[in-house]
Amino acid sequence: MLIAISFLVSFSALGQYSSLQSQYMFNPIALNPAATGGEDVMSAIGSFRAQWVGFDGAPTTESITVHAPLKDMNSSVGVQLYADQIGVDNRTTVNGLYSYRINMNNASLRLGISGGLSLIQSNYSELQVFAEDDQEISSNTQVGVQPNFGIGAYYTAEKYFASFSIPTLLGHRFEDNQFRSFSDLANYNFLLGGGYEFDLKNEMGLKPSILMKFRANNRVQFDFNTKLKLNERFDVGLSYRTEEAIIGMFEAKITNQFYAMYSFGMPISKIAKYTFGSHEIGVKYNFVYKSNTQGPRFAGW
Repeated sequence: MLIAISFLVSFSALGQYSSLQSQYMFNPIALNPAATGGEDVMSAIGSFRAQWVGFDGAPTTESITVHAPLKDMNSSVGVQLYADQIGVDNRTTVNGLYSYRINMNNASLRLGISGGLSLIQSNYSELQVFAEDDQEISSNTQVGVQPNFGIGAYYTAEKYFASFSIPTLLGHRFEDNQFRSFSDLANYNFLLGGGYEFDLKNEMGLKPSILMKFRANNRVQFDFNTKLKLNERFDVGLSYRTEEAIIGMFEAKITNQFYAMYSFGMPISKIAKYTFGSHEIGVKYNFVYKSNTQGPRFAGW
């Protein structure tokens, strides 16, 4: 299963690893722990992503996030659970989330941190190999329990926002028959983004945004996003990820508390001939609709 081997190599080489998601507009905590509490109410978000559908061993990601502001405080807390499978590699992560809000004139700045554990295992026995006696991949690895941390800052005003984060500060590598943690500045994923909301006629709005992903010795990657608010209930959008994909997005506000989203991404490289694209679905429920929290609201991406 050659494709699984290629996934395995790329997964190990990444070091500091962050899950890929298209609809981070729907859940900005996926990229930045400082967005914790940004809904100003207790909120629960669940999502599922299948990348490159049609490929054997293609990546999948499932995530659940619950977060809320603390009463009469400028702090917010949350928990995030996500599970990734890339080829024969499996990773399950549980993160605690914390952010502190600094109120400013007509704006707010949130500083956030995440911390938790990842359970990692490589199922080498599922690979099709040419040398049956290769001891390196003849059996599955032991389950590795590794720490992980992330930091971020999130600035929001009535009509715009800015975001900076390093989602993962520790990397993991497999050597000497066990997983080991390491920290390498050259492997950090730096995420910088922002956006603005323009009011249009008849309750419509235009929300362009940009996300820059940077890592030393790699090309800078950009996501250029545009979402059109059709009315108070429906948003549609389009995203272009440089050298990788074009993504269509849809979001519905089904009730004042319940939201749903769907996105479809099509690769723009040669891989497009062999896949049915990438699909992502998600739901969000805000348990309390009205909030006494002071300060501006901007939903971010």
